[in-house]
Amino acid sequence: MQHSLILAHGLRVRYWQYHPQATTTMVLIHGFTGNHKGFQYIIPLLPNIRFIVPDLPGFGETDLPQRSDWTIDAIARLTNEFVQALQLPTPPHILGHSMGGLVVSSMVRQAPDLYDSKMILLSPVPTAITKNDKRRAGAILGALQYGLGYKLPKVGERLVKNRTITRAITHTIMTTSDRQLRKAIHEHHFDNLNYISSIEFYSKLHHDINRQGAIDNADALRKKRLLLITGNADNVTPLAQMQKLVSAATPTQFIILNGVGHLAHYERPHEVSQAISSFLDLR
Repeated sequence: MQHSLILAHGLRVRYWQYHPQATTTMVLIHGFTGNHKGFQYIIPLLPNIRFIVPDLPGFGETDLPQRSDWTIDAIARLTNEFVQALQLPTPPHILGHSMGGLVVSSMVRQAPDLYDSKMILLSPVPTAITKNDKRRAGAILGALQYGLGYKLPKVGERLVKNRTITRAITHTIMTTSDRQLRKAIHEHHFDNLNYISSIEFYSKLHHDINRQGAIDNADALRKKRLLLITGNADNVTPLAQMQKLVSAATPTQFIILNGVGHLAHYERPHEVSQAISSFLDLR
């Protein structure tokens, strides 16, 4: 069910609630270019969890924040304000995927007592991208796409919303051979193009994402009981970089899914859901 919540400074946050009668609550935080729909495969598999899934500021149907709030830390602060405004009876669990994992790590650093001691990161951005990083080529191409997108207004929107480019990018991060699932993932990513709020916002936030990682918030993460899930075929948040996050954040549990890439919640929803259920000791 869709809801809206207006924060104190007027920002409207759209969010969706599932399984409202469940006694365990979890907030799900999506990744870059995404929205609440990205968790559609794991939500039905966890009926014992009340899920609250916002579109992050500037994404999906949530308002674009002020220019001063176009950073990961600012998005995290605004999302903490959203969670606080929900006035939940007990601190919720929180899960973040990809950029959402980076946002979540900042949220927990800024307001640790707002969340339950058990939290989950699914293929989070682990570290900043450095000169010799395997991710650097992709980061440069992304920066060019969004940078040129807002600097060249006559062609910028067509460049950023180009379905051929989107298909190529999505193809590189999928590992499933299931043709129907591949088609569904492509269609979902095409749908995301309709929700781009500001190309300049995307460009600046993309730059901010690449200059940091969840490892920067390792001190805060160590104070939580962390479940970290990743795939060993993930070329967006590679296992080698994830191991650095593991060493710094010392998660309670680290699960590596064999043969899956960056979209484990699409491609292996049953395994991801089982890991979450076991970690939270749901009956």
